[in-house]
Amino acid sequence: MHFLQNLRCAVVKPLHSATVVAQHAVELRQYEETDPQRCLPVLLLIENSDKEYLDDLRNELEVAINSKQIQYGTLCFILLSCRRSHDPEARCRDSPLKNVAELEELGYEPDFILTFVLMSQEFSGDYVRGFVEHLLQDIDHRSVVTRFIHYVALLNTYVQNSFISQSHCEALLDLTIRLEKFRQHTFEKSLSDQAKLVFLHLRDEKTHIKSIRIIHPLVAKEILQQLCGTQQTQSTLAMNLLFENVLFEHRFGREEYLTFLRQLFLRQARISKGDEYDSLFSPLIDHVRENEKSPDTAIEVLKEAFECFHKDPFFAQQLARLLYTHEKFKEAKHWLETAAKQLPNNSYILNTKGQVYRKWFQAKCKAIDNILKTPQNTADAVETALKSLECFRESHRVMTSCGSFKFEYSINIWFHHINMTLCCFWGVPRRSPYRHFFKPSCLKNSRCQSSPECIISAFKFQKFLPKPSPRLGRSAPSLPRIHLFGDFPMTCLKQKRVHHPLTWLAKKFSVYGKYFSEACSTALLQQGKSIPAKLTPFQKRMIIYQLGGGNFISILSKLTDQSNGVRHLEDILSLYPSNPIQAKFGQRDIINYIVSHISLYCLSSQNAKVAPLKDLQALCRQFPSDKKRCLPSALFLLTLLHWPEDHDSACEKESKYETVQSAVEHLEKGYWTKMKDIPQRKRRIYTHFFLGNGTGLDKFVHKTKFQRITNRFSVSEKRMKWLRGEALKMPEITEMLKRVSGWTEDGVVYLEGPQKKKFSILPIYVPSVPHSNENITFNVGFTFRGPVAYNIIVNE
Repeated sequence: MHFLQNLRCAVVKPLHSATVVAQHAVELRQYEETDPQRCLPVLLLIENSDKEYLDDLRNELEVAINSKQIQYGTLCFILLSCRRSHDPEARCRDSPLKNVAELEELGYEPDFILTFVLMSQEFSGDYVRGFVEHLLQDIDHRSVVTRFIHYVALLNTYVQNSFISQSHCEALLDLTIRLEKFRQHTFEKSLSDQAKLVFLHLRDEKTHIKSIRIIHPLVAKEILQQLCGTQQTQSTLAMNLLFENVLFEHRFGREEYLTFLRQLFLRQARISKGDEYDSLFSPLIDHVRENEKSPDTAIEVLKEAFECFHKDPFFAQQLARLLYTHEKFKEAKHWLETAAKQLPNNSYILNTKGQVYRKWFQAKCKAIDNILKTPQNTADAVETALKSLECFRESHRVMTSCGSFKFEYSINIWFHHINMTLCCFWGVPRRSPYRHFFKPSCLKNSRCQSSPECIISAFKFQKFLPKPSPRLGRSAPSLPRIHLFGDFPMTCLKQKRVHHPLTWLAKKFSVYGKYFSEACSTALLQQGKSIPAKLTPFQKRMIIYQLGGGNFISILSKLTDQSNGVRHLEDILSLYPSNPIQAKFGQRDIINYIVSHISLYCLSSQNAKVAPLKDLQALCRQFPSDKKRCLPSALFLLTLLHWPEDHDSACEKESKYETVQSAVEHLEKGYWTKMKDIPQRKRRIYTHFFLGNGTGLDKFVHKTKFQRITNRFSVSEKRMKWLRGEALKMPEITEMLKRVSGWTEDGVVYLEGPQKKKFSILPIYVPSVPHSNENITFNVGFTFRGPVAYNIIVNE
């Protein structure tokens, strides 16, 4: 901590939580100060920390400032984040050099301030190499401390923010410490001079466990390279680390140690997660494969890790991935079976199994590429392809049956599923072995008893065709079933004769594909022509999806289409049954139907096709009574449509408030379930509608109605005006919206109206909430987290 003339400065240790840092920063700001409104600003230096930590710290400081009732606009804290630069030439070179020069003027030796020197040298590789080379001179390579430096450097190089507990180090060094007060002194005395210089000592605030890591990842990487040299490889070092039973069995900090060790062997690098590149395997395994050019050694390392981690199935899965990448398919199959014995219903393992069979299938096709194809020599490849399809289908079934549905992963599985299906049975290249299956001669042979059964089963691929996802709705079973060879028993297959099987198969696929192609529905939606009345329910559904009526957001996007929005929404509503209440809609159909009516009213309030508010409220009663089963869009519509009106009786208002509060409660739970793994900076709340002055559907004002007014501002300026409520103070917007009454209590905003239970409203802009308990008025916005309060004003 330092005091400058106009600032108070402190260095933040990322080990401490944002809450604790914020508390200490507030105490530093008010140290020996009498007036909290006139304290010096605090400059916080945060070194090499991620954005999520910075966002958490910023939010904690804002909460602290608001709780202290600091006047708005007062400069309280400055956050200076120092991060590694990947393009140092484009950065300012003079600034870090000036910092070091100032430190020298103050009497500090810059060589002992390693972080500042690294910054001043712009993380130069030559400087780091020279520093480490000088550091490792005269180091004892046979000592236990040097071995421990090896292990810490290996973890710090490949696992971000990793560390090893001090007690692990004490156990490895075999230190006997009898008195606790001498523990730290004894430990530091046992370290070599090199270890004392490069080790950082950390302490967890919750568990109070002390830990060790190297001062910087670049230094750790260079130490690892120079210590290993030409006599030892990183794979050997990783094997030695796995053989250290003392570290494995030590109980203090064991969970963290095993977590970092798992990441060392299993975690793939991803740009989306902040890494510099995407890797096929963990960076360590990729290094062994590519730099050491020894895939067999990488396999042995993973096998040893599998044994050390008590035959963890995910290590077996990684082994299988590594083996099939190097075309060792039989071994890969063995390891996947080993993993599947422990986790038979894991979608990731089943997907990997499908990938093994897919790669195996491709290898078998390549092996017979230049020979004459017959049912006999291609049977094995077909059987492998069918096993791959079965695994992909089972993986998708398992994933959709459990609660953790991941859309991108689902798409990846179905891509391989469809790709394998089409590769085997339709649209195959001329030189592919499957082309010969559809020749009359092969069909004739396939009917013989001597033909391999898997060739005949190749025609039974109806069950392998991708079935419509349950998310398409209830009308998915109305898809026409395509009867192929495999739908008939073997005795019937012998009697059925198909003279042109390839043409016949193409026709069948054409019928099936019409339900998913835009060409068919586009012909039905020609400009100026009405939609035919005789359409199947599924055809209607596909036309609705093409018109943009398939989900909540795509329907609302019609509000920006001034030319065709009304016509498209009318066409969408015309495809629904005339009596929706008796039609027994699915939940998604009800949502899309209601949102289409609301959107059409926003574009054309006098349109005769718009249903009244009471009919839409009645349709909402078909939502599941158990709100846990309701989709977020359904809960959103319940809060929107059941918002009380002024002319409602007291009993009606209370009933509507109960419905809205119940929906908001489950919206809030769903929001945090969805956002638990999302960084703070990405948690945005979008307001779709505002509460207007009208009645019925006229009380819902969509945000697009204000675009003409706010378009003159830049994007960032517009966002800040909406956040602070300044946009709602414009006369054109104020006259459209309705202000409601409420009060604040201990910093929480409550809505005036409900009698049985307080109705808390989330404020969009927290600094606008008064510190004391006051009567207020505000505008109401409707979001997928529940109603929110804009433009809070205290009653005079």
